[in-house]
Amino acid sequence: MRNFLKGAAALTAFLAFATPAAAQQVSVTGAKPTATVNVMKPLQLTGLRNLVFGNVLVGTFTGSDTVAITPSGRTCGTTGGLTCSGTFSTAQYRVVGSNNNVALITSATPTVSMSNGAGGTLTLTPTFPSSVTVDNSGNPGKIFEVGGTLSFSSTQADGLYTGTLDIQVAYQ
Repeated sequence: MRNFLKGAAALTAFLAFATPAAAQQVSVTGAKPTATVNVMKPLQLTGLRNLVFGNVLVGTFTGSDTVAITPSGRTCGTTGGLTCSGTFSTAQYRVVGSNNNVALITSATPTVSMSNGAGGTLTLTPTFPSSVTVDNSGNPGKIFEVGGTLSFSSTQADGLYTGTLDIQVAYQ
C-alpha cells in the first residue's frame, strides 16, 4: 500500500507540472485581419444556334480528309476529294452570370460521336474559346461560338449525321 501511495503522489506531482498554464489574452497590434466574400450569380448557359456543316460530297480520295467550321468560315478538305455546299454555321451560346468575371469553357468529351442511324459514324472535334469574360449580368450576356472539325474516310456512308455537343462553363 505504501508503494501505491508513493506512485500516486509521484503521478500527482507530474500532472501538476504537466498542466498547461492558463491561456493569456493578447490584443492584435497593427492591421487586423478582415473577412471577405464575393457573392456571384450562378452561370447560365443557353444554346442559341446549332453547328451546321451543310452538305459534304465524298468524292475520290484515299485515307481521310476533314471539313472545319470556324467563326471565319468553312474549310472543305485538303485532298480535293470533298466538295462542300449549302448553308453552314458555328454553334452559338450565351453565358450569363456576374459582370466582369471570367467563365472557363470546356467540353465534357474531347470528341463527339455522330451517327447516321444506319451504323455510319463521324468524329467531330469541337473548337471553342478557352474562356470569356461575362461583360453583362443580364441579357444578352456574353455570346461565344463553337466550331469543329469532322473527319471523313474515303468510304464514308451517306446519310444525315447527328451528335450532341456538351459544352460546359464554370467560373475561373
